[in-house]
Formats: sequence, structure tokens, C-alpha cells
Amino acid sequence: MKITDLNGCDLEIDNLQLAIMQADDYRHYAHLNPEHRSADERLQNYCEDVYQKLVALDAT
Repeated sequence: MKITDLNGCDLEIDNLQLAIMQADDYRHYAHLNPEHRSADERLQNYCEDVYQKLVALDAT
């Protein structure tokens, strides 16, 4: 299985359930230091997009 991320890169998915769990975890991570807020927002948006695509793939 494959999905395409926000950067246009194809991601090969070997274990869909594990990938969903990992993406779900990562979309909630953030640094404690507020200096990293903009990087955190980009990473959270990326992980949210991957998570949504994985969940959609699981529904098919």
C-alpha cells in the first residue's frame, strides 16, 4: 500500500494498523520550548495529513 504525503513523496505502508497508531501519536507531539512552535505546527499538520490518509485507506 502507498500514500502520498504533503511533499508529494510516496510512502510505502507495510503495516497499516501500526502506521495509523504511529501517525496518531506523532500528530500530538510538541516541544515544550515555545521557540519551536512553527516547526511543531508544520510537523503536526504533516502527521495529521498522513493520519487522515491512513484512516481513509483503512476504510476501503
